[in-house]
Amino acid sequence: MIQLLQDHLGFSSSGDFMDNECSGYYTVSNKSRLSMTNAELYMNARVSPTSLTYYGFCLRNGNYTVSLHFAEIMFTGDQTFKSLGKRVFDIYIQGELVKKDFNIAEEAGGVCKVVTKSFPTIVTDTTLEIHLYWAGKGTTSLPYRSVYDPLISAISAKSDSMPPLENGSRVRAGIVFGKSYF
Repeated sequence: MIQLLQDHLGFSSSGDFMDNECSGYYTVSNKSRLSMTNAELYMNARVSPTSLTYYGFCLRNGNYTVSLHFAEIMFTGDQTFKSLGKRVFDIYIQGELVKKDFNIAEEAGGVCKVVTKSFPTIVTDTTLEIHLYWAGKGTTSLPYRSVYDPLISAISAKSDSMPPLENGSRVRAGIVFGKSYF
């Protein structure tokens, strides 16, 4: 069982979509039909013009496996103008670069396809930090202005340590920081 931990999640977004008349949007919704498992996780995503950082608070110190859930839902897979965009960003966990020049569609093998990237990390101060940073690569105007930024659908983390006994049985230690309403 994975429990939602919305109350222990904070995020920070920096930048402004100044070249977009819809300035101020920070979540996007998928407009096409998704047929993957757990499609509801990928119907919406959080975006940021430059930098998007998530903080998981009040975690037990120890080793974790952090899984980042992505699907490119802003570009299309057809031969139209909306299929020409390219999103590239860097991923940092606990201040360390874990994936440079990450391109969701390229890693997933197309748009509207799921890619989950898992990374081992260590929590030492009860806080987990996940930072997505646009490093100036990819397209900035295709299929429309301001579609170049980091995009993420969900984050989960699982403790690699044995959880404490509760009522004589082990408790599962997995958490999900966000879902499609991220």
